[in-house]
Amino acid sequence: MRIKSITVGGYKNLEKSKIEFGGIVALLAINNYGKSNLLEAIDFGMEFIQAAPKVRKAMMGHIKSIPLTPSLQESEYFFEVELFEPELKEYCHVKYGFSFAWYRDDQTGARITDEWLEARNSESVRYTGYLKRALSKYRKNKATQSFRSIPLDTNQLAIDLLPLIEDADVAKVASALRSMDYRICSTLELQSEFQSIPFEYVTEQPERGVAFDDADIPKALYKLREKHPDAYRLFEDAVFTLFPEFTKIALTSVNAVSPPEIHRVSFVLKDGEISQAEAEGMIPPVRLKEELYRMMVFSRYLNQPISIANMSAGTRRIIWMLANVFIAACAGINAIGIEEIETSIHPKLLKSLLEILSDAARNTCILLSSHSPYLIQYLKAESLYIGVPDESGAACFRRIKRTKIKQLVGISRELDMSVGEYLFDMLTKDRYASTLMQYLEVEPDEE
Repeated sequence: MRIKSITVGGYKNLEKSKIEFGGIVALLAINNYGKSNLLEAIDFGMEFIQAAPKVRKAMMGHIKSIPLTPSLQESEYFFEVELFEPELKEYCHVKYGFSFAWYRDDQTGARITDEWLEARNSESVRYTGYLKRALSKYRKNKATQSFRSIPLDTNQLAIDLLPLIEDADVAKVASALRSMDYRICSTLELQSEFQSIPFEYVTEQPERGVAFDDADIPKALYKLREKHPDAYRLFEDAVFTLFPEFTKIALTSVNAVSPPEIHRVSFVLKDGEISQAEAEGMIPPVRLKEELYRMMVFSRYLNQPISIANMSAGTRRIIWMLANVFIAACAGINAIGIEEIETSIHPKLLKSLLEILSDAARNTCILLSSHSPYLIQYLKAESLYIGVPDESGAACFRRIKRTKIKQLVGISRELDMSVGEYLFDMLTKDRYASTLMQYLEVEPDEE
């Protein structure tokens, strides 16, 4: 499955913004603008699709996510994804989205307000609609024009129920949508991620393939080597390319001394301690791991191997990003967001790192956030989304117009500046806002 675009808005200070994927895509803006909010808004939407109705009810009242910017205080959360899945055949191009009203003190919010599902077999034809949420009806396949009833409440998405309808072709489309996966790599200080924590939550779900384990990189890489040895070898090659002084990477598994035991947790509420049975229903039990994992590096500059956890912040961050992208590609993660990729990394390493990440990602989309002009020179101009200046405090990201790229490059050279320096110069000086806007795409309703 390949995600073609995601449109999201009505989250924190984020206006509706559409991101089209292809290769590596970057969000560029000044500090404290809204780059992280866009990455989080996508994660929120993906999680909302996967959540149970009761959880969705709570999400629609999540205080830290509700828009507080005056110009957006009435805005609904909006999420739309376009994807391509060849296995769906006649329905291989899919557009799906939903919107909901945030919780309000007058009890009128916290409800799904709209949902749509469209599909087509080619980009050369129009989308066909398969869902009329306002009427609680769906269309089972492209061969019929009639719509059937489907019971939906204010917290229920139609794609929760469509996979259960055996004679509906659209059921496969709904199942594909529910299988989408997106992860954020936002940690900036990376040390514990390379040190195995001795306990874990118990899960009844069987482990399928390689798991995306951002909290325990040695374990995740050990499993990658075990289940996808070719991908792991490519990961090692990437590390040796970026760090030619490294001579060997050692991944080891150590049996824990203590046997795996279930540890109970005692909860204390305002009115006293709750029962163990109630506690067991609130969180999964915790147990000691049977195995701990360690990642060591041999270097020509060191007289002994050293744990990745004890290396420089920049080295840890590069290896962490490489591991995340290689693992995400093998785990079937559809998209991955990486915050401030340039943090602790020398500008000369960025180009090689971006090339390796792009090759490693395969069908996994990569969305970066950055406030560095150095990053821009290594990416295609059409893959850059610029944070549009807004006096109201709302954030909106727009792509550079393809027809304006040559002009942008030419003016940058005339000013003896790089494209990145010129863009950030316009971003940081209000008087250039109108100049910046002429380079950026606008929504149809703004033209």
